[in-house]
Amino acid sequence: MERHFLKTGLIAVAMLAISAGGYADTPTELETRSVALSETIKIGDRIGHIRFLGMLQLPNPTVDGMRFSQLSGLAWDDDDGILYAISDKGFLFHLQPVFENGVLTGLKILKAFHLREAGNKKPFKGTHADSEGLDILKGHNGHKGDAELIISFERFPRIVRYSPDGYATEESPLPAPLNGARMYQDSNKMLESVCVDSRLGILTVPEAPLKAEHPGYTHIFSLDGRSWIYPLPAGNRISALECLGNNRVMVLESNFSGILGRLEVFLKIATLSPDGSLTEAVPVETAVALDSGKGQQIDNFEGLARHRGNRFFLVSDDNDLFLQRSLLMYFELLDD
Repeated sequence: MERHFLKTGLIAVAMLAISAGGYADTPTELETRSVALSETIKIGDRIGHIRFLGMLQLPNPTVDGMRFSQLSGLAWDDDDGILYAISDKGFLFHLQPVFENGVLTGLKILKAFHLREAGNKKPFKGTHADSEGLDILKGHNGHKGDAELIISFERFPRIVRYSPDGYATEESPLPAPLNGARMYQDSNKMLESVCVDSRLGILTVPEAPLKAEHPGYTHIFSLDGRSWIYPLPAGNRISALECLGNNRVMVLESNFSGILGRLEVFLKIATLSPDGSLTEAVPVETAVALDSGKGQQIDNFEGLARHRGNRFFLVSDDNDLFLQRSLLMYFELLDD
């Protein structure tokens, strides 16, 4: 009983420190809760072409005035051992996952920063802060402290390079038709995703097809002007990309429908041709299809990042609503 009381007290003190922003140099493990993917899918089980390796429900503390919620993008820095996460509110969090025997069991918050505007270096405010997609440069080169983050935005579509302390270093020009806000279906259906491929460059795709695109299709764009036709079923939206190398891209799709709010989540692998494709859709394979209608514990997954080898993180955006959850899932993509 005394140990339990002491542990509870320490957690309370830690959470107060987080709220006060006074712990930035001391990693603090969050009070997470383990969540099974379903009653029949336990840790280590296979579903589709992935192996489930743990999922955590995350709390929503406040760090230096920044609420740890609405997480929409992830990137892994292997050199510094940091999992970066961004929120829809323009906040950047440095995280440290905790593992036991290859299973995700916990999460620590290291630091938090405001993302700042490229021009005046002030923290974002309002709709300008809608950061969505995230990837990393120089996070796997064997050198500590030199990583750069690539972030895509909605509302005002743009892709910007950032240092890990939240300061913008360079904005990348968008090719046509991505550079025209009127080309998108909606201000909340813009550049939700981004990833960097060593051969194909910086890739992005709108959350929903552009107004001029044919039903059932969208395009994956490289910022150098190349593009690829991607088949997108009606009602599906694209929330994240993760470049896998060898011209392969993992695509996170979701579909929210029905009176009872059925949610379907898909992880797909697209193989892109080196030069772009103007006439034929790229080949796509489904790695896994998750369905809340089948009792699977999923939520509004929006962030995707490769960890090491064939292991990945997946995070959900809780929209700051009590009916939704911030879930951090860990899985392995199976070779077969």
